[in-house]
Amino acid sequence: MQVEGIKKRIHQRDKILIGLRKIRSRINELTDMNIREEETEDAVILIMESMKNSIFWRNLRLILGNRTTHYEFEIPSIIFESESTIKKEFLRGFADVAGSARYSNRNRWGKCRIYLDVLNPNWRLPVQLCHLLQDHLHVPVDTITWGHPNIRDPKLKDYRNGRRHAWAREHQIKILADDFKQIGFYMEHKQEILEELAEYNEVKGFEKAKYCDPPKEIRKKPRHPEENSDKLPETLRGRHYDSSWQICADLGCWRYNDYIRKQKRLI
Repeated sequence: MQVEGIKKRIHQRDKILIGLRKIRSRINELTDMNIREEETEDAVILIMESMKNSIFWRNLRLILGNRTTHYEFEIPSIIFESESTIKKEFLRGFADVAGSARYSNRNRWGKCRIYLDVLNPNWRLPVQLCHLLQDHLHVPVDTITWGHPNIRDPKLKDYRNGRRHAWAREHQIKILADDFKQIGFYMEHKQEILEELAEYNEVKGFEKAKYCDPPKEIRKKPRHPEENSDKLPETLRGRHYDSSWQICADLGCWRYNDYIRKQKRLI
C-alpha cells in the first residue's frame, strides 16, 4: 500500500517495519520487557509480554486510570500537566499510528491537511485531542468530522440505500499540514509527505488557519432515523445536530460551551 503526497509515492510496509523496530528498541530501553512482532496481510503488531506485575505495569495502569481498550482510552491528565515537549511526544506517538498525510486530504479550498483518526466507539478522545492541540500547543484544528448520522449522512443517502450504519465510522480531526509541522511524525515516510504538503500550503500562500469557532449561520439538516441508534453515546442519543461544533459542545468542549452560554439561540 502506498502513501501519496503531491509528487512522492512511498510504499508503506517496509517503512512501517523500520519505524516499528526503532519503537521496539525504545520500549525495551524503558521497560526491560520482551517484545515480539507479528505480521499479517494488513497489519504489523507489537506484543509486550511480562510474567509479573512489575512497577512499570502498575505505573502504566495508574496513568491510564485502569483503562485497557481503545473504547475507553482518554488522554491521561499527566499529559495535560506536562511541558510542551512531552505533549508533542504524545501527539507524535498517536499520529504515527492513527494519523494520515495524503494530498487527497485537502479541504474545499485546496489546503492540504493531516487527519488524526479516532475509532468510532470512543467519543471523548477527539475533544481531548483538539483541546491539547489548540489550547495547549496553539495548533489550530480545521474541523472535526464526527462519525455521527447528522454529519456523515446529512441527506440520508446511505440510509435510503440500505446502509443504515455507514455513518458509524472513525471520527477525524483535521489540521492544516503547515500547522501540524510543529508536531510532526516519527515515522519517516509520513514525515516526508507532511513536509511536502506543508511546503505546498506555504508556497500557495493560503490564509492561515484560525482556531475553530462556531459558524455565524447554521444550515439546518433533516432529522435522521439513526439519531436514536445505540451506537451513539447516551450523551448524544436522541438529539439532532446541524453542525459538528454542537456535538463538540455536548461532549464537553469548553470553548463551545462558553459560546453557547452567550448565544443560546443557536442551539
